[in-house]
Amino acid sequence: MALSTNPQIQLGEQKKNVLQDVAPPAKLSGKEIVYKYIVFLPLFIVSISIALTVAYINIRYKIPMFNSSISLLIKDDKSSKGGGDDLILENLTTYKKKTNLSNEIELIKSVSMLARVVKILNLNWIYFNEGNIKRAELYGKATSIHANWVELKDSTIPASLIIVRKRDAVYIEFGPNRYKKIFTGDIVDFPIGKMRVFFDANEILKDSKYIISYQPTNNAAAAIAGGLQIRQLSKETTILQLSITQEIPQKGRDILNTLVNVYNEVNVEDKNRISDNTIRFIDERLDVLTGDLAKVEDDLEAFKQRYGIIDLDKQGAESYKQSGDLKDKIAAQEVQLKVIEMVKDYVSTPKRKYELVPTTLGVEDPTLSGLITNYNMLQLERSAKLKTMPEENPIIKVIEHQIEQVRVRIIEDLVNISKTKTTLSKSVKDNYSALLTSEKLIPEEERGILEIMRQRGIKEKLYLFLLQKREESEITRAATIGNSLPIDPATSGGQVSPDVSNIYRTSFVIGLLIPIIFIYLIDLLNDKIIVRNDIARVTTAAIIGEVAHHSSQNRVLVVSNKDRSVLAEQFRILRTNVSFLIGPNVKCPVLLVTSSIAGEGKTFCSMNLAAVWGIAGKKTVILELDLRKPKIAKSLGLINEKGITHFMLGQIPAESIPIPIPNTENLYIVPAGIIPPNPSEMIMDPRMGEFIAYLKTQFDLIIIDSAPVGLVSDSKIIAQLADATIYIVRQRFTVKKQLPFINELYQQNLLPNIGILVNDVKIGGINSYYGYGYGYGYGYSYNYNYNYRYGSEKVTAWTKLKSMFKI
Repeated sequence: MALSTNPQIQLGEQKKNVLQDVAPPAKLSGKEIVYKYIVFLPLFIVSISIALTVAYINIRYKIPMFNSSISLLIKDDKSSKGGGDDLILENLTTYKKKTNLSNEIELIKSVSMLARVVKILNLNWIYFNEGNIKRAELYGKATSIHANWVELKDSTIPASLIIVRKRDAVYIEFGPNRYKKIFTGDIVDFPIGKMRVFFDANEILKDSKYIISYQPTNNAAAAIAGGLQIRQLSKETTILQLSITQEIPQKGRDILNTLVNVYNEVNVEDKNRISDNTIRFIDERLDVLTGDLAKVEDDLEAFKQRYGIIDLDKQGAESYKQSGDLKDKIAAQEVQLKVIEMVKDYVSTPKRKYELVPTTLGVEDPTLSGLITNYNMLQLERSAKLKTMPEENPIIKVIEHQIEQVRVRIIEDLVNISKTKTTLSKSVKDNYSALLTSEKLIPEEERGILEIMRQRGIKEKLYLFLLQKREESEITRAATIGNSLPIDPATSGGQVSPDVSNIYRTSFVIGLLIPIIFIYLIDLLNDKIIVRNDIARVTTAAIIGEVAHHSSQNRVLVVSNKDRSVLAEQFRILRTNVSFLIGPNVKCPVLLVTSSIAGEGKTFCSMNLAAVWGIAGKKTVILELDLRKPKIAKSLGLINEKGITHFMLGQIPAESIPIPIPNTENLYIVPAGIIPPNPSEMIMDPRMGEFIAYLKTQFDLIIIDSAPVGLVSDSKIIAQLADATIYIVRQRFTVKKQLPFINELYQQNLLPNIGILVNDVKIGGINSYYGYGYGYGYGYSYNYNYNYRYGSEKVTAWTKLKSMFKI
C-alpha cells in the first residue's frame, strides 16, 4: 500500500464514494417502521391472545341482556275533528288537550307511573338462581318460587331471603353453615314484617341457591326508569318508541305493555276529572231543587184545598196569554241568575280552591266561557306538575297565583253578568206587574194559583236543565278515550349485552394497542443508540464499519489467520474502509482509536483491527496510550513489562519497548508501563513525538489505543500525531446525547479524519442495529447463518424467519 506522511490530506474521489456508500439515509423508511413492530410479533401474539381470552371469559360469565320495544302513537286532540256524531260528542266534551311530546315522555318515565306497573306485575319481588359464577333471574313460568307479605310494617325497607336444597329438604340459609328447614307456605319473620314463601320442592335443584328479593315500590320503579329509553321516531310524527333492556325478554315485554295501558288509564282519568266534577256539582244542585219542587207542590195542594179550587177559569185567556209570555221571560232570567249564583258560590268556596269548575251551564257569555276554560286548564296543569314536583316548587306557586287571578276575574265577571241579568229581569217584572194591575177582575184565588204555578215552572225548568247537563256530562265521560295507541304489542329483539362482536373487536384493538404503546414508550424512554439512523441523524461523520455482538467471554483477539467468521469479515471490511479514510499517500499511517466513555470496546477493536492488518502482511504495532487505565498488556498476560512510561522517563531505549504478540504474525504491542501521576503532561512531552517517529521507521501501521476523549484530554493531545481517528460507539451502551459531541469534534476538526466504528452490534431481534430488519452491510448480510460457516451451508427460509425474531 502506497502511503503518505501527511495526516490532513484531502480524500480522493474514490474515498468519498466508498464512505457515502457506508452511510445510510437518515430518514426512517416505511419498511423500517413496519419491521420495527414486526420483530415484536411474539409480544403482539401474546397480548392479543390474552385480550381475547379475557373477552371470552367476560362474555362467558356476563349475564346476557335483551332489548324489548314498543311503538306508541300519541294522538293530538286538536287534529282529531270528525263529523256527525263525533262532532256532537266533541262539542259536548269540555276537555281539549294539546299534545306535548316532551311532557308525555316525562310523564311516562315518572316514578308514580312506573309504580303502578310495579304493583300490577308484582315486580317488587325478584327471584334469582345463584350459580357458581353468575346469577340468573327467574320470572313468570320459569320459577316455582313465590313470596308475599302476610304482615308488612315498613314498605320502604328492602328484604331478601336465601333458600337452598340439601339432600331431600329445602332450607333457609342464614349464614355460613347456618340453615333452617322450611316447607312451602311457611312464614318467615323479618324485622319489617312476616313473609310467606311458596315453592315446588321438585323444581328446586339440589345444592342450588335461590334468592328471594323484595324491593320497595319506588325503588323498583326507579330501577325500571333507569333502564327505560323513550325517543321520538322523527320530528314529523307523534310516535314514541319505548325500549327497555332486561335479562328476561318476557319481563321486558310485560313491562312495556303494562306501561302503555297504565299511561292510557291515567290519561283517561285526567280527561274525566272535569266531567266528574260537573256531575257531582249537578247532583248537589238536583238534591236542593228536588226539595224546592216538593215544597211548591205542597203549597199548591194546600192552596187548592183551602179555596176549594178544582179547575182554572178560562176568563181573561188573552190577558193570561200575554202574562204567560212575560212569565216565561221572567223564568228564563231567574234560571240564568240562579245558575250564575251557583257558579259564583262554587268558585268562592275555599275548600274547592283547586278543583275544576263545572261548565257554564247555559250562561251564554263568551268572556265567562274563556275564563272558565283557562281556569280548568291551569288546574289540570297544576295537578300534572304535582305528580313530579312538591307543592313548594316555584313553578307550582306561579301556577297557583295564575289560578287565583283567573278565579278573581271569574267572580268579577259573574257579578257583572248578574247585574245585567238583574236589570233585565226587573224590566220584565215591571211589565208583568203592569199587566197584573189590568187583571183586577181575575179572582184573587186564581192569581194565587198562578203565582204558585209560576214558581213551580221556574224550578221545573231549572231541574230539567240540570238533568240535561248531567246527561251531557255522562255522555262526555263515556266517550272519553286515551290519547295514545300502541301500534303493535311489545316485541323483543336479539341479545344486546354482552355485544359479542364488539367485545371481541375492542379486545383485539386493545391487545394490538398495548404492545404498540409499550414499544413506543421503550423508544421514548430509550437514551441508548440502537439503530444505525440514531447515529446518522445526529452526526455527518462517516460510519466506516460495524462489529457484531460476540457472545464469547474471551473478547481479546477473535481474528486469526484463515478465519472466515462474521467478526473477521467485519474487521476486514473495516480495514478496507480505513484505507480510504487515511488516503493513498501515507507511508506509515497512525490510527488513533478512542471513544466517548470507558466500556465501549475501544481496546477490543484496537487489537482485532491490528490483528487483521497483521494477517494482511502489514507489520503493525499497538501503542497502549490509555495511561490511566491500560488493559491490552494485562489481557495478553504481559504483566510487569517495560513500556512507554519507562521510555519517557529515560529508563529504557525505544527499540526495546515493542513486544511481539504470540501466535499472531506481524503484530506487536507497546505496553503502557507503570501508571504515571501526570498522564497528560507525559503525552505532551516532545519525546512522545520522537517515539512515534521511531515507530514509523520500524512498522507499516501504528494503532494508538487512547483514553476516552469524552473524559480526559489525552486523546486530543495525541491526535496531533495521528493521521486518522477511529471513534468507537457501542450499540445499546453509548447514550444518544454523546453523539452531538462527536459531531462537534468532526465539524471543528479537533480529531483528524474521524470515522465511526459501531461496536457490539446486535443484528436480529428487537434490538436490531439495521432498523428492525433493514439489513445491508457492504455486500454481506450480517447473519450468523450466512454462508460463512464451513463450506457453503444453505440457509432455509424458516431459519431466516427464526433469526429475524431472535431477541
